[in-house]
Order: sequence, then C-alpha cells, then structure tokens
Amino acid sequence: MDIDPPKRWKLFKAELVFRMPQESRKKIKRLLRLGDEYMNSGEEELAEHCYHLSRRLAEEARAVHLLKKIEQRTR
Repeated sequence: MDIDPPKRWKLFKAELVFRMPQESRKKIKRLLRLGDEYMNSGEEELAEHCYHLSRRLAEEARAVHLLKKIEQRTR
C-alpha cells in the first residue's frame, strides 16, 4: 500500500494527537478541528479518520455533547 508522503504525514499527525498525553476533551476538540481542516481541503478520507478517532475518545470519556458534534459532522 503506497501512500504519498504528504498524506502519510497528515495521517501520522492525527495519530499523534490521538496518543498525546492530554485531557480527552481537548484531544477530541483538536481532532475535530483537524478533521474540519481536511474536509475543507477536500481530503475526506483523512477527515473521516480524524472523526473516527475523536468518536472513540468521546465514547471512552462519555462526552455526550461532543458525540453530538461528531455526529453532526459525519452526516
């Protein structure tokens, strides 16, 4: 599976945010912003990946209001 270098870097950036030692709610918001940036630039796969990671964190943190925001973005 060959991924072009800029896309690989962006994927790594999302994974790095996911694994950073930080409060879950801050990581979720940061992943949402990153996903919005990717969506606006036309990279829907990367945006969906960011939204998926943020959903996982929100479910673990039981952040219902953030889950609703994620659902609005993924419709």
